Amino acid sequence: MIRSTYFLYQRLFCIILILGCCKTVFSQNLKTADSLISILKSKKLTPVERTKMLSWVSWYHPNSFVSLQYANESLKLAVEIEDLQLQAEAWEIIGHAQRNLGNSSLSFEAAFESLQIYESLGLLEYQAASYNQIANNYILEKDHEMAITYFKKAKPIFLDFELMYKYFSTVLNLGESYRLNGQLELAEASFLEVLESTVIEENQILKGYALGNLGMVYCSQHKFLEANKNLKEAIGILRAVNDWYSTSVYIAELGEVQRKKGAISAAETYYLEAYAMAKKNGLKEQVRDFSKMLTNLYEKNEKYAKALSFQKTYQTYQDSLVNKTNIKQIEQLKSGYEINKRESEINVLHIKNTSQKRWVIGLSIGVFVFLVLAYLLFIGIKKIRKANVILSEQKEIISKKEQEKAWLLRELNHRVKNNLQMISSLLNLQSSKLDGHPAQEAIITGKNRVEALSLVHRKLYQEGVDTRIYVKEYVEELVLGLFHGYNAHFEPEFDIDDSSVSIDIAIPLALIINELVINSLKYAYKDIEKPKFKISMKPNGANRLGIEIVDNGIGFGDLTQKKSNSLGLKLIDSLIMQLEGKVEKLEGKGTHWKMEIKSK
Repeated sequence: MIRSTYFLYQRLFCIILILGCCKTVFSQNLKTADSLISILKSKKLTPVERTKMLSWVSWYHPNSFVSLQYANESLKLAVEIEDLQLQAEAWEIIGHAQRNLGNSSLSFEAAFESLQIYESLGLLEYQAASYNQIANNYILEKDHEMAITYFKKAKPIFLDFELMYKYFSTVLNLGESYRLNGQLELAEASFLEVLESTVIEENQILKGYALGNLGMVYCSQHKFLEANKNLKEAIGILRAVNDWYSTSVYIAELGEVQRKKGAISAAETYYLEAYAMAKKNGLKEQVRDFSKMLTNLYEKNEKYAKALSFQKTYQTYQDSLVNKTNIKQIEQLKSGYEINKRESEINVLHIKNTSQKRWVIGLSIGVFVFLVLAYLLFIGIKKIRKANVILSEQKEIISKKEQEKAWLLRELNHRVKNNLQMISSLLNLQSSKLDGHPAQEAIITGKNRVEALSLVHRKLYQEGVDTRIYVKEYVEELVLGLFHGYNAHFEPEFDIDDSSVSIDIAIPLALIINELVINSLKYAYKDIEKPKFKISMKPNGANRLGIEIVDNGIGFGDLTQKKSNSLGLKLIDSLIMQLEGKVEKLEGKGTHWKMEIKSK
């Protein structure tokens, strides 16, 4: 029972295996990307040089959204200069970015585009990279047979070109695909091949993954002594580089080893350690899965109070890892079709009923056809009753379909909210590793923006079918969250009308408030003994919303403006234009922003 709960979680582990090595070089990649962007802006480049430079920026940039923008620009320029290889490279990077953003179909499309071009040019080494990319996408789709097929295509090419690191990385991913597909002997052979190579001496992270995954194979084979040894060695390596995701996975697997051996107390210890690590580092899916494992363990051993406690935690974090977007779209199309079909049938019945009534009225003229009229009237009434029954049934079906659509919309908001929270957690985790680094502030700013968007979708999820957000409750929660996040030691003042806005207005409004509140908290209150902050929102005429954000800080002079996030100020101007509004900064003590935007 524990294993079945844990299996879904393990199926996604190889994705982290593929991306895990990049965690330790995040800051280096960001620095490299910034340097390349500076070159793009400062130097005159030929079209070919500029295309390559855009691809490099996209490859190194850790933000998938930004990476995708640069890759699309590179592709556009490569098409203009008719360079097929540069087009293929751009497609390849687009595929990586789309995969990181969770757009599976678009990632597949880009990967096959690049592969087709590489094959036409006869570039075997590049073909192998495309094979790996396609295999990784199949892993995300849980089609392990196809993933194995494409990894096996890539292996001999890397070996022929003596690209040993790429070769053994492919072997490692192939072994993980074998393991997820239940082919344990082939998985074991793949992991042992990696461990016997000289490449792992230069890359300890690769060694850690190989040891950990081999330990998981041994656990499945009931080779508990070997599993315990390999898992502990992997944990030692990956803990040293702060790879908490993989470390928690292997610690939980140690608990599985102990559980299968019947050492319940030791299993509990490992499960609790993995749970604590996941919770500390914001790994929400792992908190959920480890909670379920603990629930099952305690329930089996009749420790019902503890089982109930972790069951509640499990319910809090419960969310399916299976991507149901395509299913939802199909169901929505199906629902729309059924509703249209039923509406057509209702219209036909309505027309039929109208015709019958006119026919009865016409036949009622004249006493000499009274018997015929009575008979037709009886038939007509009978048909009307039957039509009313059918109509009632159709209305009930339509009502159920509406409820299904409402559930799908609510579920969609739930998924978006959870995905944004996951992104926020990842940014938070990354920022903690960049203590003192210039990039930390940018990451924290991005995290706050993501959390503002997440709050919109959480409100929509909580409030059901309605696609409107109540401004008062939402803005107060957003502002108080920012005050808490920046450890502000005073309370903000609110004067907000209890009106609502649509999601199209709520999202840009959230970003505007986020930027201005953070600006005040970061820069306004230096040496201010009694800091104050007030935000006011009131209707201002028909379909307009007036907003004022005031602090009693040091003001918004040139120096403060230089310290402020210029991107944030540009973002505010852009969002105000999007909302057909205007913004001005009033003169006086402190900073006083006055805005007016549309409310519908």
